[in-house]
Amino acid sequence: MIMYSLSQKTGAALVAIGLALALVVAVSPTAFASPLSPEQLGLIDAADPARADGKAKKCAKCHGDDGVSDDPEVPHLAGQRSSYLLKQLLDFKADSREGGRMNKTARKLGEQEMADLAVRFSNTVLPTSGAVTVPAEPPQVAAGDAPCADCHGNDGKGKRDKYDAPALAGMPFDYFVMSMQGFRDASRSNDADAVMREAAKPLSDAQIADLAAYYLALGQRERLSPP
Repeated sequence: MIMYSLSQKTGAALVAIGLALALVVAVSPTAFASPLSPEQLGLIDAADPARADGKAKKCAKCHGDDGVSDDPEVPHLAGQRSSYLLKQLLDFKADSREGGRMNKTARKLGEQEMADLAVRFSNTVLPTSGAVTVPAEPPQVAAGDAPCADCHGNDGKGKRDKYDAPALAGMPFDYFVMSMQGFRDASRSNDADAVMREAAKPLSDAQIADLAAYYLALGQRERLSPP
């Protein structure tokens, strides 16, 4: 019989536990790694939405009061997660996402100001337009190599799982189409691991339009008319 000392047994147990944990991490398909630094996440924790009231009025010129857009080519901010909104503002400021006037606007903001705005709009709710009939679910939502629902949720309200994926439900039809076409032709490239570029690459214009109509209706919103 081979005898082990207490220290040897403890050491062996710790090694076994360490190997088991390493295996779990290695095989986990949904391990989340935030694109934001710990310092930037801390800005969200320290955010004060009231400090953003003045700057939010400027945002409202394009994104509408409380982040509810009335322009079909401008996204709603209402109800998006603060971490997602902060990431987009940082990308605009760094010119890693093209947004026209958004790049210039973001460059004028400090990171805490961005976090204050992000939390303010994440605390608002996107209202519904009434009883909207949801069309048949496009196959890309739940099937294929990169089903939309895996990241954006079955309800289209976004998930913070493997990626910090935004809400799609209720998003303006035209903006949705423009975004997907941008990912498809890689003119928009601020997606982690190129996940959206890969998902959009095989889609036709008709398939993108079907997805846009589906997610718009899923959020019980109607299509906006041009201003």
